[in-house]
Amino acid sequence: MSKTSTKISGLFLLCLVLVYVVILAGGTVRATGAGMGCPDWPLCFGKLIPPMSEADLPENWRSYIHGSGAEDPTFDPVHTWTEYLNRLAGATLGLFTLILFFSCWASKKVSNKTLLFSLGALASVIFNGWLGSQVVASDLKPLLVSLHMMGAFLVQMFLVLGFINSRKFSVLPTVTKSYYRMGNICICICMLFLLIQIGMGIQIRESVDWIFKLDHLIERDGLIEIIPWIFYVHRSFSWLLLFFAGLTVYFTVKSKMSFDDSIGEMATWKFLLSDPKIRWSSFYVILVLAQMLIGGALNHFGFPMFMQPLHLLTANLMFGSLCFLFFCEAGPILNEKKRLVQTREIFT
Repeated sequence: MSKTSTKISGLFLLCLVLVYVVILAGGTVRATGAGMGCPDWPLCFGKLIPPMSEADLPENWRSYIHGSGAEDPTFDPVHTWTEYLNRLAGATLGLFTLILFFSCWASKKVSNKTLLFSLGALASVIFNGWLGSQVVASDLKPLLVSLHMMGAFLVQMFLVLGFINSRKFSVLPTVTKSYYRMGNICICICMLFLLIQIGMGIQIRESVDWIFKLDHLIERDGLIEIIPWIFYVHRSFSWLLLFFAGLTVYFTVKSKMSFDDSIGEMATWKFLLSDPKIRWSSFYVILVLAQMLIGGALNHFGFPMFMQPLHLLTANLMFGSLCFLFFCEAGPILNEKKRLVQTREIFT
């Protein structure tokens, strides 16, 4: 791979990491109720750098909060800086997606597809930033908050596609194509089930928001008794995700081992994990298990604040890993026999 391809793929990967930083920051804002910590946009209380205390506020600071729809204007510096850091993370992501796009545009060695994906990433980041401003203007309307969070999926999709396209991932060709085909079917089912699961999670989160809006004094331990029945479906549905995630790993491994009878004899974990699809499908299984543990902790400990951003982050990591599996295809392999000989030389 050329230096240009390495640079471009590195930028795609960096932007993807920044997306997850923004998601974690956004989840923290929502869990702590700091969404209106900066009641105006793009500034914060009319300032580029937010105030540290009430003494640093402008004289008309109450008008900002009144304008946002709040009945009892109060200033909370922790909420203000939590929201400000979230915006700062988003601005950093926007800057690097802009750098990514211009780097792709300026390079003659980058394919048109990679340039298109970088443009899609930039456009989706800008759109999601605008959506964030509408969230503030609407006084945290639940539907807009959910759409703002879902916008992160679009950004991830473009960045994963660009990362895949800028690097030539390849897997060993298969003789038994049924395993390969079944693995891809399982990946599609995993993606469908994950989107359904995320949809249910969004509805649960919106229900929790409405409960707290109606009663600010309610104890978190009592939320389980009030949350609609969909919570129990959401909890049980995770077992289906785990089942099909396991099947994906199984069929992907069998697909690689079926390339040649002799591969079964030297199929060490090092050999199997050299295939990006096996790596990412295994990573997806780990993420599903981690998400189930986090979900169980949320249920058992009464929705603790610090667990909610982790739950959101893990869901997005699951989506990102499935995007890789969904869009990654075998790269060009010029000579199967030569590839097999090289593989044998490495592992014997």
